[in-house]
Amino acid sequence: MEFKSGPIKFQVGARPRDAAADRAQLQAIQAKLTADDLEGAVALAETALAGGLEHPMTFNLAAGKLEAEDRYEEAVALLQRGHRAWPQDLGLRQALALSLVRLQRFELAMPHFDALIAAQPDFAPAHAARGAVLEALNYHEAAEAAFRRAHELQPQNLLAISGLASAAIRGGRYDEARDYAGQVLAAEPGYPEATIVLARADLAEGLYDAGEARLAALIADPRTAETQRDFARNLLGDFAQERARKFDA
Repeated sequence: MEFKSGPIKFQVGARPRDAAADRAQLQAIQAKLTADDLEGAVALAETALAGGLEHPMTFNLAAGKLEAEDRYEEAVALLQRGHRAWPQDLGLRQALALSLVRLQRFELAMPHFDALIAAQPDFAPAHAARGAVLEALNYHEAAEAAFRRAHELQPQNLLAISGLASAAIRGGRYDEARDYAGQVLAAEPGYPEATIVLARADLAEGLYDAGEARLAALIADPRTAETQRDFARNLLGDFAQERARKFDA
């Protein structure tokens, strides 16, 4: 399911905008997207936005480029501007919420996910993302409920399955955790959260060599975010402590 943007919203000023020219620009951007020319679509969107054409498509594309360049603060600022201009546009709201999550501004992201779900209750990605935010805020029961709802709506949603794996490991349900994590890794090998779940299960069950090997591979993987590497390093410290405790015993 995709969120649809609304009609063109023209700026109010001393000189009215040319509606036909604005439509032509938006059609040109859409043509680039249809042709899978994202770079070309982004370039046209940036030009249009610089020229005063404020539309959800121009905001989203320009913000997407900023995020690709790791300029998340600027992306959030641009999306907030777009959201103020188009408060009812769900696509903009979703993009803004996800950008806030990437900056770990979970409390600010939550109202946007709540609004997305209120508008489209069966939109599984919003439930899954809301679950991740709740988990980050340590509302674990509510997070698990959100992940379960997302999984019901979209069984292949990896964020939901990974969230259920985390919930299972937290509850000491190791077989269930391994099952969910295995589903994620079968679809996307190296998925950090699922790898960490398996390592935590290994630690709990005394499978030290297996767990340490998983974490070492995760740390060495260039796709792993630094925050995930830090978590893996801390978990390796837990393995070392457990090994020492076992040896002392």
